[in-house]
Amino acid sequence: MLDRLAGGTPPSRRLVATTVALVLLLGLSGALFLVRHSLLALTTALGPITPLELVATMVAMAAGGAIARGGFRWIAVALVLAIGLASAATAYALAEQSPPLAWVMRNTALQLALSGLAAWAAAFAGERVAARRRT
Repeated sequence: MLDRLAGGTPPSRRLVATTVALVLLLGLSGALFLVRHSLLALTTALGPITPLELVATMVAMAAGGAIARGGFRWIAVALVLAIGLASAATAYALAEQSPPLAWVMRNTALQLALSGLAAWAAAFAGERVAARRRT
């Protein structure tokens, strides 16, 4: 049926992987927000770190890497960074008394960097698991 909808060409594995990873990441992050676990942050000198958000990122990007089977690592990093920057910009715009933008970026830079690293590593692991299963 998918072949007929797509004009005979099935969707790219990377497109499906990106969609699944995005839905999983947003779902897991939303669930963490609803139960207030996303607010449990470790405070460091460089900014807060939310470990459960990193775990959610890893789960979503590992699933994406396993589905894509290859070439998903940089897509995962770009996806996580885009979502992180969009979230920071939204929080900045909705704040009643907006702190300076440099403060916002300084406080999100560490989490963004760790999220990007976690996304890359998890996508790599997902690709490796998928490669082992094929052989």
